[in-house]
Amino acid sequence: GNGELARNMEPPPRNFTCEQTMDTLPDGQLFWVIKNGSKGTKMPTHKKKLTDRQIWQLIRYIRQFGKH
Repeated sequence: GNGELARNMEPPPRNFTCEQTMDTLPDGQLFWVIKNGSKGTKMPTHKKKLTDRQIWQLIRYIRQFGKH
C-alpha cells in the first residue's frame, strides 16, 4: 500500500501487512473487491484478467503478509 504507484492514489491502498486492518475483512469481501473493483477508489476490476481460482489464490497469498 505504500509503493510508487500508491503515492498518487486517493484514497490510498490498504496496508495488507496490518493485521488489525486485514482481520476485519472477510475473504468473501476481498474476493468481491478483487473481482469487481472498489467504487470510489483506484482499485480496478479484475474479472476479465483473473479466474475465480486465481483470485482465491491471491487472497491466500495476501493473508500471509500479516502473519508473523
